[in-house]
Amino acid sequence: MRSTAAALLLLALAGCGKKETPEYRLSAEQMAWQPYHVGDVLRFGQARSSKVRTFSITEVDDRIVELCNCGGIPVLAGPTPSRLQQIRVDVLRTDTVRYVRSSSSTPGRPDSIPMTQGGTLLEMSLDDNHGAGPVVVRTQLYWDFGFYNNLPVQEAIAGKALPDTTARVLPSLRVGGVSYGPVIQVSNSPYAAVPTPRTKPIRRLYYAKGVGVVAFLEGGTLWYRLP
Repeated sequence: MRSTAAALLLLALAGCGKKETPEYRLSAEQMAWQPYHVGDVLRFGQARSSKVRTFSITEVDDRIVELCNCGGIPVLAGPTPSRLQQIRVDVLRTDTVRYVRSSSSTPGRPDSIPMTQGGTLLEMSLDDNHGAGPVVVRTQLYWDFGFYNNLPVQEAIAGKALPDTTARVLPSLRVGGVSYGPVIQVSNSPYAAVPTPRTKPIRRLYYAKGVGVVAFLEGGTLWYRLP
């Protein structure tokens, strides 16, 4: 009888102490680093030839997700869930056929098959450390199947020192006769996946506020955004 009463009291206290789930959305300043819309066509050229590479934005998945490290039974003053905005941008290269390794690929027989699907270009999400705060934006940048690294948007907005030497903020960058700024220069991560067959490694990306990827260094060739 006593144990039943105690359990009811605990549930009542938990119910009274339950907080409203907080919701966090990206600020206007943070959203300025996500310029893409479905249907956008990105064109890149280079100084050495008249070749043009084209990429199409196929999806912008913008949603609110509920995250919690609650552990199971709610307790008074315990952790509460949070509703956080997350965005994923997908892109498809359209100027050529891309290839991926098949399920039967081996080091001795690196065969490949045509790829018909695109991949992720950008992932941007808010993180409140399971309710412990502060709320920060975390961003990952990908490019053409072989490039990956964190994009330090949080540090660029706050004017803080960048967390490692693979990225730096440029006040401005002029490529292809156009000036952009500010621009985050990002080198490929040493943990990036092996590039897909028949491709050269992407060494560096230049990502501008309000524009997105404005240039990339592939091998020794700089490709830059065209109007």
